[in-house]
Amino acid sequence: MRVIFGAEFAQPARDRNEIRATHQSDVASTTVPSFANGTRASSVPRFGIETFIIGAAILVVGGVLATRIRYVPMWDGYEYASAITRAAAEGFQLGDLRLAGHASHAYAVLVIAAQFLAPGQAWPILLVNTLLWLAAVAGLWRLSAIVFPQPDLRVERSLVTATFAAQPALLAAVVQPGLDLPVVPWFLWTAVFLLRGRWLLAALTGIALTFTKETGILLYAVLAAATIIWRPSVALGEPGARAQAARRIAVLAVPGLTFVAYLLYRAHAAQSGEAVVWNAGTAMIGQSLIRQLLVPRVDRYVATSLAVMFILNFAWIPTLGAAAGLTAVARAIGAERGRRKRIVGSFAGETGFIALVLAGTTFALTRFATYANARYYLVVAPLLSLLLCAALLRVRASPVARRAVLALFALVSVASTVRTIDPVSRRLFGTFPFGDRELLRLTSITHECCARGRDQLGYNLEFTTLEALMDDALAATQAGDSTLLVVPDSTNWHAIPLLDARTGRRTLDSTEAIVPLVVVASSASLYASTRPSGVYLALPNGPAQRGLTQLASAFVIGPERRFTRGPYYLSAYRLTPRAN
Repeated sequence: MRVIFGAEFAQPARDRNEIRATHQSDVASTTVPSFANGTRASSVPRFGIETFIIGAAILVVGGVLATRIRYVPMWDGYEYASAITRAAAEGFQLGDLRLAGHASHAYAVLVIAAQFLAPGQAWPILLVNTLLWLAAVAGLWRLSAIVFPQPDLRVERSLVTATFAAQPALLAAVVQPGLDLPVVPWFLWTAVFLLRGRWLLAALTGIALTFTKETGILLYAVLAAATIIWRPSVALGEPGARAQAARRIAVLAVPGLTFVAYLLYRAHAAQSGEAVVWNAGTAMIGQSLIRQLLVPRVDRYVATSLAVMFILNFAWIPTLGAAAGLTAVARAIGAERGRRKRIVGSFAGETGFIALVLAGTTFALTRFATYANARYYLVVAPLLSLLLCAALLRVRASPVARRAVLALFALVSVASTVRTIDPVSRRLFGTFPFGDRELLRLTSITHECCARGRDQLGYNLEFTTLEALMDDALAATQAGDSTLLVVPDSTNWHAIPLLDARTGRRTLDSTEAIVPLVVVASSASLYASTRPSGVYLALPNGPAQRGLTQLASAFVIGPERRFTRGPYYLSAYRLTPRAN
C-alpha cells in the first residue's frame, strides 16, 4: 500500500529509527488505503510556487490588517487592552501577567513589553498580534509540509496555508485583543514538534500553550494523547528502549506538571474571593468547571460551538470534504476482513494524527458552556483545512479539481474577512441590519446576553466599522464629560470607556482622557438631570428603535444625524432633558 500520510519525517537521531520501524510495521499490516493515497517523497519543503501563493496571501491580508491600525478595542478587547496598557504605564508587576484573571503569562510578557514602545496606544498590541498571526501561518505551513510532503502537492499545501492566513475569525482576533489568537501558533508548533519527535521543543511550546489561556492545558493534553494513540511506541518504547520512552513521557508531562504546580501556588496565593482558575462561564448553566469537563452533555451551547467550528465562515466546505474522505475510508474498510487492524492501518499516516487531534479538540472545546465567540475555536480551522486537502486526495480528485476546490475555499475566506457572505451561516444564525449590510446574529441559538452580539460579532473584521462610526459620531457631537451618552440596552460593555479630551474620540490613553457617563436607554431617565444634554448612539447590535421609545418620556429627541462609511451607517440623536 502507498500511504501518502505515512511518509517519514525528520526525527532526532535517537528516535528516528524507532518511529520508522513502528510505522513500517503498522503499514505492512494492512492493504486498505489510508485517508489519502499518493507517492512518497521528502518532507523538506521547497520554495517557489509555495512562496508565491503564501506570500501573496500574506500581503493581501496584511494590507487589510493595516487599514485597522487606528482601531481602538472595545468590549472584551478593551478589557485586555486596558490591562496591558495599564501594566506598562503604572509599572510592571508579576500579577499583571494574569490578564483579565487568566493564566496568560506567555502572551502577557510579550505584549506588555511591546506596549512600552507607545504607552496608551493600541498599535503595539496589533503589532504583536500580527507577528503571532505570522507565526501561526508558518506553523501550519510547516505542518502541511509534514502531512503532504510530496513535491507535486506544493500548490495544495500552499493553498491550505493561504486559506488559513485569511481565516476571518483569526484576523478579527488579530485586531481585537484576547488570549485565543496566541493559543494558535503554540498549538500548531507543538503539533509540528510532536510529529518530528522533538520532545523537548514540544514540551516548551506546550508550556507556552498552557500559560496563554486555561484551555491551552486541554489542547496540549489532546496533542500529547493523540501522539501516544497514533504512535504507542512513544509511551511504550521498543524492546531494549524502554528507558527512552520513559524519558519522552517525562518530558511531555512537564507542561501538565507545571500547570498543576501553578494551581497549587494560586490556591495558596489567591486573595480572598479571587478565583484560583478562571471560571466566568460556570453561571451559564449552573455547573462547575469540573462537572462540565467530566460529564458530557448535549445542549444549545454545544450546538452553537459545533456550528461555529464546522459551519461559520464557509467552514462547511472543509467539513463536507472531510466527511466525504472519512466516508471513502469507511467504505474501503467495510469491504475488507479483519476490520479492526485495518481501521488502525488506515490512519497510520499523519492524516490519522490530524483526525485524532480534531476529534479531541472538538470534545475539549465543547466541554464548557460559554459565549458564541468565534475566537474560542480558532485552532479547529487549520485542522479542517488539512483534512479537506486529505479528503480530496483520498477520493482521487484530479490535481486540477483539488486545486480548484482549495482555491475556491481560499477566495471565499478572503472575501469573508470583510463581508458576511456565507449563505449557510446567514440561514443558520440569522442576520440583523448594519446600514445596508447584514451581520450574523450568533446569539440566536443560545439566546445568550448581549442583544444581537458584542464580542460575538468578531467572526470577521466587519465589526471594526462599527467602532469607526462610533468615533465619527462622538467626534462630530463633541461628547464629553458634560454630555450624557446613551446606547441601546445590552450594548454598554466597554463600548465608550474613555474619550480623548482633544478629539472626542475613543482612546486607550488615560493620561489625557475623560471618563464619560455612559448609560443604556432603559435607565437613561434616571440620569436626565445630571447632564445638560445627551447623545443617543443607535448601535445596530442592540434594540436601537426601542431605545428611542424608552428615551421619549425623559428627553426631547432631536433629528436623526447619520454617519456613514460606505454601505454602513450609524444614527445619532441629540437629547435634551425635559423640564420637570
